[in-house]
Amino acid sequence: MKRAVLATSAVLLMLSGTVWAADGAAVYEKKCKMCHSIAGAGGPMAKMGGPLDGVAAAHDEAWLRGYITDPKSKKADSKMPKVSLPDDDLNAVVSYLQSVKK
Repeated sequence: MKRAVLATSAVLLMLSGTVWAADGAAVYEKKCKMCHSIAGAGGPMAKMGGPLDGVAAAHDEAWLRGYITDPKSKKADSKMPKVSLPDDDLNAVVSYLQSVKK
């Protein structure tokens, strides 16, 4: 019985990670894609914001969080506006960006 509970818990944890990534993709689609691209697919202003494919390879999680919430704090000449996201959405989109490292 104990093994069944542990196995079920492990499966649920793995599935929650999958849902997390999907939530991050949804946040990206709603909040980021207009000005950015991933794998060449972007919104109407993607050339302005640029690709995000390798951003997580160049920067760690803390930097990504700081940049998303206050871009000028990390890059003084940034054209990106501050993005206010609920903590769950911020966590999800950062996790998603880390999953699309080049």
